[in-house]
Amino acid sequence: MDTVFLGGNVLTMAPRNSRVGALAVKDGKIAAVGASTEIAKLVSEGTRSVSLAGRTLLPGFIDPHNHFSINVLEPVAVDCSVPPLASISGVLETLSAAASSTPPGRWIRGWGLRAALLQEERAVTRWELDEVSPSNPVCIIDASVHACYLNSAALKLAGIDRNTPDPPHGQILKDRKGNPDGTLWEGALDLAYNISLRAYMDSYGDVIAGLVRDNCMRHLACGITSVGDALVVPDAAALYQLADANGSLPMVLHQMLGGSGFFAPPREVASGEYKDGNVSDRLRGGTMKIFMDPVYPATARTRIHADGHKEQVGEIYYSQETVDRLVVDAHERGLQIAIHCLGNRAVDQALNAFERALKVRPVSEPRFRIEHFTITTSSQIKRAQSLGVIAVVQPTFNFTGGERYQSTIEELGGDTRAIPLQTMLSEGLTVAASSDYPCAPLEPLTGLYSMVTRRTRSTGQPAGLEEAVSVMDGLRMYTANAAYAMGRDQEAGSLEVGKRADMVVLSHDPTAVNPDFLRDISVEQTYVDGELLHGAQRS
Repeated sequence: MDTVFLGGNVLTMAPRNSRVGALAVKDGKIAAVGASTEIAKLVSEGTRSVSLAGRTLLPGFIDPHNHFSINVLEPVAVDCSVPPLASISGVLETLSAAASSTPPGRWIRGWGLRAALLQEERAVTRWELDEVSPSNPVCIIDASVHACYLNSAALKLAGIDRNTPDPPHGQILKDRKGNPDGTLWEGALDLAYNISLRAYMDSYGDVIAGLVRDNCMRHLACGITSVGDALVVPDAAALYQLADANGSLPMVLHQMLGGSGFFAPPREVASGEYKDGNVSDRLRGGTMKIFMDPVYPATARTRIHADGHKEQVGEIYYSQETVDRLVVDAHERGLQIAIHCLGNRAVDQALNAFERALKVRPVSEPRFRIEHFTITTSSQIKRAQSLGVIAVVQPTFNFTGGERYQSTIEELGGDTRAIPLQTMLSEGLTVAASSDYPCAPLEPLTGLYSMVTRRTRSTGQPAGLEEAVSVMDGLRMYTANAAYAMGRDQEAGSLEVGKRADMVVLSHDPTAVNPDFLRDISVEQTYVDGELLHGAQRS
């Protein structure tokens, strides 16, 4: 044996939720699990013994929906997060400081801005950005990743002026005189997203592969041993291939491929014009991503009035016919399909498309994915389960905005529910948990706290407490179910003989502490393929 872990609390997350005291690793894989007395007998010359000393060992957390290719640039971008920033003046001061040390002409990218939470309750304008960055194009990515804010130089490079029409599924916001004010919603973001990403790749060259590795290490510090990038454009795919070729991917990164722009229809993926993204053991693919509804100006919802009348509100990206074609084409090619659905109206269209795809090409285990599944109904959940859909949810959405979601379901009426985790489990739906970082907190233990307590960050009070789940159910969503969602369940997600030794050591047993303290548990060590990549060596 290479390494044995003794004297701990091992949560295997195997189907029977077994607990053992020890585990052995050989050649990067789980070789044995059992009592410490049994595993100790496997020690031979050269075996390293790790004393868990009562700590908890479990499979590494898996984050199947994470905008890794956006947050990888955070160290060389400008943190415009609201909070802690609270006003437009604070955002401008931060950008001014960055511009003062940036060579003229080089792009400045910001991240984390939440315009609705600013004291002014509006977005920063191009003219305000011009004042603090007159010599550099500026692109601030909204925390939702569904909008961005540009200065005049960036608008010019993106080819946007008063005569530029709104692109499909997007909007160029303008002032009273008809001039672009710097805010781009949804599909309009594509006009600036690609050129700013490419500019950063060109500016940093091979150094950017190191940023990929550094970002992996940040995730490993949270106990995350595998990530799914929820939208990979061609330039991001090239970035990942560079990192993979340089040996800068210490974990498995799964690509969900989109179109030529962030919100562009993934026609090239569905038709086979783009490769499937399967590059190496570390860099995986095989999944196509579709956006079904926007954040701005409003998600696609169905309002049910007291008399039973249904009213469609918000926006939808595609007609049913269009999304059916994309899904059927991709499904016939053997790709997994993941559809972003924030509102219940979007969920209906996604389910319709999945149902049609199965009629064209029946598959017993299609692993269709609905990303978010935030606002839905019990009938939609039942239908999703019958179609083999996986719900890839973000528990921290309730943590950061639970009150808002409760107001939304009251407004929509009927059997509408917000992030209904317990209902999903009760109906037999497979539920995988993820972060959607940077749209929500990255740490899985924060997500676990949110799904178990349903407490919100702003008030500390529960929102939708009836949808709380147990700690073990929550852990399964972040491990075994998340591996299933990424097609990795045969190699990861549970500590079983033959599977990869992707593991995390926690300071406390999540199932034994007061749920209010789940966020306070420390990630002490993280292993990938049996190699310690985060934390100190212990014997």
